[in-house]
Amino acid sequence: MKFLLLALSLLAALPLAASAADRTLTLADALARVEAGHPFFRTRDAESRLAAARATHATARPAAEVSLQLENALGNGELSALRSLEATLQLSRALDLADLRSARAAVAAARNSAEHLAWEERRRELHAEAACRFIRVVAAQSELSATREFADLAARTADATVAHARANVASPADVARARLALADARLEAEHAEHLLESARHSLASLWGASTPDFDTATASLAALPAAASYETLIARLGATPAQARFAALARWRGAQERLARRESTRGELRWSAGLRRVEATDNFGFVAGLGYTLPARAAAEATAAEARAERDRTVADGETALLAVRTTLFALHQELGHARLAHDTARDELIPTARAWLAAIDAGLAAGRYSPRDQLEARAALHSARRRQIQAAAEYHATLVEIEHLLAAPASS
Repeated sequence: MKFLLLALSLLAALPLAASAADRTLTLADALARVEAGHPFFRTRDAESRLAAARATHATARPAAEVSLQLENALGNGELSALRSLEATLQLSRALDLADLRSARAAVAAARNSAEHLAWEERRRELHAEAACRFIRVVAAQSELSATREFADLAARTADATVAHARANVASPADVARARLALADARLEAEHAEHLLESARHSLASLWGASTPDFDTATASLAALPAAASYETLIARLGATPAQARFAALARWRGAQERLARRESTRGELRWSAGLRRVEATDNFGFVAGLGYTLPARAAAEATAAEARAERDRTVADGETALLAVRTTLFALHQELGHARLAHDTARDELIPTARAWLAAIDAGLAAGRYSPRDQLEARAALHSARRRQIQAAAEYHATLVEIEHLLAAPASS
């Protein structure tokens, strides 16, 4: 979660707690709610208990065996009935050698490590998804505000055009054009409202809320943190948690292979001890013994070969994933640069130019040099430029989150 907070500097000046009055939501609030409410995070305790159970099972000693043997019973002659019965009650257990027990523990530990890394990877995925949905909400709020403002301006322009038509200054065509622009602006505002509601529901669903339990998502999309160069970022891919997970899986398979090879060269040594009662003399005696089960070499070697093949496949899968991530990182870095260019162009060129155009129209409108139609056209250009800046900023932040999810670290230089 920390890397997301660092990446989105838009949170720097915002409070970390939601206001009870207006239910304002920050990114930190959203991530905390996902941690508390998403069903996946309820598996945290189960994962810990599962790992502990595996470790205990790996180091558990073999169970003892109790047996009762009856000899010289139900025969004929001297052995008829139970006259010569010999009954032996015996306890036996396999010897659990320390190196084999250590090898089993190593297998369990390697598997637990790999599964813990997989769990953490899923956790980061949910954090990244929550951050992207949060950004969509903030962008949708800004777009709704802009479209409503433009709809209000279109309504004023339509009223002014009607007034000019009554004074024979504007034509019926100008009135129709203004009314068409107003209808289009209102439809655009309604669509923006629908997109915002969908974005709010999508975000709230991550912590299990059936309806949004916040009013406003607070952030500033205008601040675009600088990202490092592609060459710098690609050098960090080898040390990502995703690659660490593949390495842990390879260690697990390697531990399985080493255990199987030990078992292929060693059989099972068992000891036994007990009491024997002889019916004919009514006496008891102590019995003891040692047994040795020959190693199942073929089965153990097959298990070792399977583990080795699985390890080799895991190593290849890790290298394949690294190649795919490199391609993805390059595409994301290109998108990041394009989003910054689009944002800066809208901020530095499109919006100032549209404002200058609108100011010139407003100044000349009273003198009769321009009509409300010209004013509406200039306002539409300014509205379009503002929306492009909002969309580019949202795309930049969402792309930055994706990059930092791949790296599991800030993408700053």
